[in-house]
Amino acid sequence: MEYPSPPRGLIIDLITPLNERGDLDIEALERHLERIMDHVHGVLLASPWTGEGSRLRLKVRKELLERAMATISSDMALFVWITDQDEEKTRRNLFALQEISESRPFAGTIYWVDTPLLYHSNRGLPQLYKELHLLASRPFILVNDPDQVAQVRSSIKRKNIRTSVLKELVKMDFIRGLIFLGTLERAYNYQKAIRAQTDFRIYDGEEARFLEYPSLSGVISVGANLAPEQWRAVTNSSLKLEGPGEPYPDSLKQVWEIGQFLHQLRELYQQESPSTIAQVLVEMGDLKATPPMEDDKATSIVAKIRELMSEYKFSRGNRKSG
Repeated sequence: MEYPSPPRGLIIDLITPLNERGDLDIEALERHLERIMDHVHGVLLASPWTGEGSRLRLKVRKELLERAMATISSDMALFVWITDQDEEKTRRNLFALQEISESRPFAGTIYWVDTPLLYHSNRGLPQLYKELHLLASRPFILVNDPDQVAQVRSSIKRKNIRTSVLKELVKMDFIRGLIFLGTLERAYNYQKAIRAQTDFRIYDGEEARFLEYPSLSGVISVGANLAPEQWRAVTNSSLKLEGPGEPYPDSLKQVWEIGQFLHQLRELYQQESPSTIAQVLVEMGDLKATPPMEDDKATSIVAKIRELMSEYKFSRGNRKSG
C-alpha cells in the first residue's frame, strides 16, 4: 500500500484542554481548533510535551481523536501520539485509536506518532514496527527525544535511535517521518541516512533551532497555540511555501521582525509550558476559566506573555494604518 507523504510546514503541538476532573473539554477543543486550522499544515494530538499525552487516560485520547476528526473539515493531517509506559500498553493504545480512526469518514491522513525508545531498545525496532503495522494500517511518524528517554529510562545506554537502525526503518513504506530532538551532529547523520528517501520528513522538534536553522520539512510548534498566524508566516517563508508571485516590499524585514517576536514569546512560555499557555488561552477566550494560578512566577509569566502579544499587535496595527 502506498502512503501519502506527510505535509511540509507548520505542525501545531496542540494543547489538550481538560476540565477540573481531567476529562476533555470538548467545547474548548473545538473552539481552539477552529481558531488555528487556517494557519497550520497539521495537528499533533496528545503529544508528550504540550499535549500532556503521558498522563492522558486512553478514554481521553480516544475522545480527543474522535472530536478532532469531527471538527476538522479539511484534508489536514492529524498526528496522534500513541506511546505508553510499555509495549503492551502502546499496542493497546494503537489498536483502540485505530478503531476510532475507522469509526467516521475523515478527509485528511492520520499518522501514528511513537517514541519507541521510551519502552523498547534499538535492537529489534524494525520487527516491532512490522508487528505494529499489522494492528493499524496507517503510516507512522517516529520521535527521537533523548531528554525524554533519559527522564523515563535513565539506565539504558542509547537514548537516541541509532543511525543504522533508522536506515532500516525508512525502507518501510509505512514509516513516513521523524520528529527530531537532539544534537546538530546527529541531525546531520540522520539526514544522510534518509537521503535516498526524498519524501521522508524530518521535523524540527525544537522551535528555537527551526527559527535559526530551519529544516526542509517543518517544525513542531508549541507557540502556534498562541500565535498561529505568525508561526505560519515564518514557516512559509523559511520553506518557501508562499506560492507564486513577487514578494511585497519589506517582506524579509517583516518576517525577521515576526521571528524576533516568536523568539521572545518562546523564552517566556518555555519556562512553565503548557500551564502558562493554557492560562493565556483562557484569557484570550479559547479555554474556559481554570482555577487561578497560585504560583507567583507562573502568574508573572502569563502577564508578560499577554503584554508582549498586546504590544506586538498594537505595533503591527499602527504600521498597517500608517
